[in-house]
Amino acid sequence: MVIDLQSDIVLVLLNLENLIVEKPQQAEKKILEACSKAEKLGDGCAQLLATMQLARISWHLMQYKKGLRLCERAEQLLLPEFEAQYLAELYHIYALQYWGLARFRSAHNFWNMAMEKSLVHNQMSIQIESLIGVANIWSINQESELSYSALSLAMTLAEQFELNFLAGKSAILLASALCSLEQYSLMLEVLDKAAFFLQGCHDLAWHAQIQELKGQALLNLGRLSEAELAAYEASSIASSGRKNWLETSAPICAAQVAVEQLRFDKARQLLDTAESTALRFNQFELLAKLYRLRFELEEHLLQSECALRYYKKYRKYEVKFLQGQSIALGKDKCNLTVEVLNNKARHLIERLEAEAFDASESGFAAFREPSIWLYSCERASYQKNFHVFVFELNNDKDLIDFFPFAHTLCRRHEVITRFKNSCLAILFQLEDGQQSKMCDSLTAMLAAFPWWRDDENNHTHIVKHFYPADFLSYLDNKEGCNL
Repeated sequence: MVIDLQSDIVLVLLNLENLIVEKPQQAEKKILEACSKAEKLGDGCAQLLATMQLARISWHLMQYKKGLRLCERAEQLLLPEFEAQYLAELYHIYALQYWGLARFRSAHNFWNMAMEKSLVHNQMSIQIESLIGVANIWSINQESELSYSALSLAMTLAEQFELNFLAGKSAILLASALCSLEQYSLMLEVLDKAAFFLQGCHDLAWHAQIQELKGQALLNLGRLSEAELAAYEASSIASSGRKNWLETSAPICAAQVAVEQLRFDKARQLLDTAESTALRFNQFELLAKLYRLRFELEEHLLQSECALRYYKKYRKYEVKFLQGQSIALGKDKCNLTVEVLNNKARHLIERLEAEAFDASESGFAAFREPSIWLYSCERASYQKNFHVFVFELNNDKDLIDFFPFAHTLCRRHEVITRFKNSCLAILFQLEDGQQSKMCDSLTAMLAAFPWWRDDENNHTHIVKHFYPADFLSYLDNKEGCNL
C-alpha cells in the first residue's frame, strides 16, 4: 500500500496493518476509534484508509456483505486527489468480497479493473494480487492452463520485486494449478520455492498448505512414505493453528495416502476426523470430496450397504455445493459474459508481461527493466550499505559491448539496468568504506576494456557513484535519461 503520510491518524492506521491479518477483531476496534477521530478532524484521507481497512477486516472475518457496504462507503470518500493512490486497491478489496460470496463474474471484473488501474499507477503489489485473483477465477472455471500462466507471471514478478509473501502465495497456488495439470515433479520444485519465500511467515496456514500439496504430489508420484510424512506434517500444523479448512483437507490427503498403503482402518479414522470438522463448519465442497473418497473405500472393501450410505451423502453435499454456486451466480450483478472478462484479463496480462518482464531468459539473471530496477533502488534507499554506480557510455553500441562484463559483477540481490541515453546502472551492496574501492575498480575495468578494437577512438566513458536516494535526483536532472 502506497501512502502519503498526511497525518498522525494515517500513521496510526498504517501501524495496524499487521494486526489486521493476525488479529482482525482486535484491529477493528482500534481502526473504528481512529476513524471516529478522523471524522471529527475532517481528515478525508484517514477516513478513506480506515474504511478500506475495515472492509479488509470484514473479508478476514467472512462478513462479505458488510465488506461490500464498506467498499461502497469508501467509494464515496474517494476524492479525485486520492484515486491514483487508492482506487486500484479498493477495486481489489471489492473483488475479495465478491470472491467470498462466490459471485465470480463480479470478482473477475473488479480484479480486471484493479489490474488496469495498478498498471497505470505502477502499483506492483496490486498487480500481483489481481493476477492471483484472476488466476483463482480461472481455476474455479477449470481453465487450468490460463490459471497456470497467470500464476507463473505473478510468482516471477513477486520474486523480482522481493515481495516474498506474494511470491510464496503465488507459488502455492501455482503448485495447485500444476496438480490439476498432473505435473507432479514440477509441483514439488515450485513448493520448495514457496517454502523458501515463506520461511519468515508466521501464518501457519501457508506452511500447512505447502505440506498438504507436497503430500498430494508425492502420492501421485508413488513415493508413499514421503507422502505420509508430508500429510502428517500438514495435519499437525493445521491442528495446532486451528485452521478450519485445513483441519478437514489435510486429513483427507492423509487418508488418500493410507488407502494407497492398504491401511484401510487408518483411512477410516482420518476421514472420521475430517468429517467432524467439516460438518461443524458446513464445508459442502470438502464434505462431498470426503464422502466420495469414503464411498470408494467402502466399495473397494465390498461393503455395499456402507458404500451406498456414503454415496448418498456424497450426492447430497455435491448438490448443496452446486446449488450454492448456482444461487451465487443468480445474485451476480455483473452483466459481462465470461468470454468478455477473459479477453480483458488476457489483454491486461499481455500488457503487464510486455512492460515488466526482464532479460533473464537471455542469460542475464540480474537484469531488470528500468521501472523494476528503480523500485529496487527505492527499497534500497531505506536500507544500509546499498550504492548505485553508473557507467556513462558513448553510445548504444558501447553499452551492448560492455553490458555482459558489467553484469558479471552482480551478486545475489544486486541488479543492473540500462537507460535510453547509454547509461548502465548497477545497485551494489557494499560494506562501509568499500565504495571508493569499487569506484576505482570499475574505472580500471573501463580503462582495460579493449575499446581500441573499435573503429572509433573517442571513448570518454565515465563511472559515477550515488547513494540510492540521490540517484533519483540525478535521473531527473540528466537530460534524456528516461525509461
